[in-house]
Amino acid sequence: MTDYETRCWNYRNLTGMSIKQLYEPIKKMIVLLHGYMGDAPSNMEFARKLCTDCPQTIVLLPNGPMPVPPQNDPQHRQWYPLPQTADSDGYLYSFMPYYAPSEKQKQIRTSTLGIQKTAKLLNQFLLERAKKYKLTLSDCFLAGISQGGITAFDMVLFRRELHRDNSGYHLGGLIIIGAGINESDRLNTVEQGAIPPIPVLLARGKNDEVFPKTVDYFSAAQLRLHKMPVEITEADSGHFGLEHKACDTICRFICKHS
Repeated sequence: MTDYETRCWNYRNLTGMSIKQLYEPIKKMIVLLHGYMGDAPSNMEFARKLCTDCPQTIVLLPNGPMPVPPQNDPQHRQWYPLPQTADSDGYLYSFMPYYAPSEKQKQIRTSTLGIQKTAKLLNQFLLERAKKYKLTLSDCFLAGISQGGITAFDMVLFRRELHRDNSGYHLGGLIIIGAGINESDRLNTVEQGAIPPIPVLLARGKNDEVFPKTVDYFSAAQLRLHKMPVEITEADSGHFGLEHKACDTICRFICKHS
């Protein structure tokens, strides 16, 4: 029977948890971002699977930095303010925002400001923890579920912190679980070659009721234009619980690029 070591941590205005196999050295690190209205404990079972199937790995689970206003409950967190009417708007991530209805365009572009603020903090956190565990960026993986996946896209595509460390390595891999790129037309202003060839895994649910398959196809096309190697995996799942259905493929992806 596998024994685990779990800890709580604080970093600036972030809190969270970590999990690793007991007595194992740390050779890899996964930062796992929960979905909208989740928190670190809500993804602990999934994190346990990751550190079991990916040996010598620590999984870090930050809590979203702000509560979801209507719930006013510390267990319901978000990475950036999300309009309450946005639950069924996942299809808007499958094309350029200027094709969206005008009221949705404003929501999309307003979200970018909140996402970028959180992305900056999370990138600083990831780099600080990599340094703490004496890892290079190539030993580190970023995984995001739903709203956490949208945030993870911004951390990698529209910021530079994870592109190169002091040793010249880039992030080991990006795993997006049921999510798309917010305000994707920003990629038109990113120069070819500016983003390193970070491997990307897009995990989608066959019956996802929030993000249709066009989101993943569009995201993959955009990433490949920037020479990023992309894999898509489809699990027999809806939007919620997708991370568990896709877990085996996610672990294989991490081990493949370690």
